[in-house]
Amino acid sequence: MAQFNYTAIDANGKKVKGTSEAENSFALAARLRKQSITIISAERMEVKRIKKDKIPGASFFTLAKKITTEDLVIFYRQLSTMVDAGVQLVESLDILADQAGNPTFQKVIQDVKGNIEAGENFSASLARHSHIFPGLGISMIKAAEIGGNLGSILDQLATYVEDKDKIDKKIKSAISYPKFILIFFGLVLSGVVFGLIPKFKDIFESFGADLPGITLVMITISDFAKNNILYEIILIIGSIAGFKVFARSDWGRHFIDGSKFKIPVFGKMVVKSTIARFCKTLGTLTKNSVQLVDALTISAETANNVVIQEIVEDVKKNVTGGASLGRSMQDHAIFPVMMVKMIAVGERSGALEIMLEKVSEFYDRQFNSSIDGLTSIIEPVLMIGLGAMALIVVLSVYLPIFQMSGMIGE
Repeated sequence: MAQFNYTAIDANGKKVKGTSEAENSFALAARLRKQSITIISAERMEVKRIKKDKIPGASFFTLAKKITTEDLVIFYRQLSTMVDAGVQLVESLDILADQAGNPTFQKVIQDVKGNIEAGENFSASLARHSHIFPGLGISMIKAAEIGGNLGSILDQLATYVEDKDKIDKKIKSAISYPKFILIFFGLVLSGVVFGLIPKFKDIFESFGADLPGITLVMITISDFAKNNILYEIILIIGSIAGFKVFARSDWGRHFIDGSKFKIPVFGKMVVKSTIARFCKTLGTLTKNSVQLVDALTISAETANNVVIQEIVEDVKKNVTGGASLGRSMQDHAIFPVMMVKMIAVGERSGALEIMLEKVSEFYDRQFNSSIDGLTSIIEPVLMIGLGAMALIVVLSVYLPIFQMSGMIGE
């Protein structure tokens, strides 16, 4: 038996709230109906701890397991297959909950199923877990509930999530290599500055010889770093903490998100990625009968950039006022001219979703080409930079040695 918090309407038409125990929300609704009470919503009370015997394979480490993109793709794809095969939605969710390998996701699916059994729509049940199911999916499923094509929509959602994940992984992959190289080199350089140079400094001083300029510079840097290490640690921690506070502020988020588009080389890639994702989302939503104004709002949110959200909000106001989408976008430089013209053609021909898909595919290819080109450039640039730094360190250490060797030979 489980505990449920419910909201209902009694025989007098008044809204009442209460808590009751039942095997499931359907049984609770049936029992209260006999008392002339109609349930509006019922929510299973969350348990504080999951018992291991209730979820196979559960352990201390799996109680709060993160729900991954793969979990969502499998969920959408399998649910699409079962719904198309004629399996009832509640029964399909029950099967998916039993098969879920992620205990956290299993609880979410069971909660969604329980809310549907209590009379709630599928989209509204998913909206209770908006941190897991994005607004895009909820809006598409809401449209599918009206249009009756839930299976097809779920399959499209799975494809969309997969494509989005591929782009995200490609960006992370392009960034991870130079990040690893720079961190590794930073550690090596720290070892040189704090360990190697001080030892050689003592040796050089014992000979009392004049040192080359490059060696004096390295010794000066090493002395400064060693003598002010406490201040450096405070500065680093303070800078990180300050940046996090700055990034969380409205002005800071606006500044950072706006700066992403202005970074040399990377800025154009960010624009292409953002445009591709925005058009892909907007096209998917409009194709599935979501109102254009609502689709613009959701598409802006998926961009995860406050500058884009502000621009799209302005576009949305113009569209609401009767302007065309293409004309509204034309006033903002962030949208490329080709994109605006294609959207305008799509609006005039009644094929907006097709044009949005074409624009998305074009900028996807542009983005992938830019990523591949950048990856091929980054490696030699990093190697040249690291080689130059290594040469400076080697010269600063070995020039004095060669100089002293010459003095001893004389």
